[in-house]
Amino acid sequence: MKKTSGFSPEQQLTSLDARLLLSLQRLSDMLKAMQWEQARMLGITPLQLQILLFTGHHTVEVNKVAYIATELQLSRPTVSDAAAALVSKGFLRMEEDMRDRRSYSFLLTDTGRDVLTQAEQYIAELDTILQKRPLQEKSSLYQSVYTIIAGLYDKDKGGMQRMCYSCAHYEGNKKRQHYCRLFKKKLLSAELQIDCIDHSSLSGPARVISSSDNKGSL
Repeated sequence: MKKTSGFSPEQQLTSLDARLLLSLQRLSDMLKAMQWEQARMLGITPLQLQILLFTGHHTVEVNKVAYIATELQLSRPTVSDAAAALVSKGFLRMEEDMRDRRSYSFLLTDTGRDVLTQAEQYIAELDTILQKRPLQEKSSLYQSVYTIIAGLYDKDKGGMQRMCYSCAHYEGNKKRQHYCRLFKKKLLSAELQIDCIDHSSLSGPARVISSSDNKGSL
């Protein structure tokens, strides 16, 4: 008997899982197309757009090639070349790490901040749609998406997820009981963080991001 596929219209008629899988794939494709179009309008590549978005909202401590490469699950040379192109365009500047002269961080220039504002606009339509949805519906959707991301995450395959489930401060059953030891409070499932400013890896503490911390360095 031929195995059915989640991409099969016949299976989608009867399987909610198949429809969900296709829906997530379609949403991913649409967001990617929107990102590509926004990058084209700005005269940069989609990867350069991603690097601008990351460096514009994270601190000098993590705005380094190695960390960004891990974040985007790309090789260091690929990220280095893309970031160097942004420097040559005048959108980023390089700042030497005074503690390690072999290391440097990328920071936005004034022109880069203007471009960042435009770069963020590719999700404006999606943001408008979400704002119009009921709070309970958004909470349920977020919990479902969060669970899917947590289920797919594999630290051995690379990537970076600053989410509660991978944080040393998290305590709970990863179902309905959640507690943050850092803030000493219970968390609702809809309050679980996916890019926490106080995330601490299970192998050791490391406060990694804060947009307010970054302002003084730009």
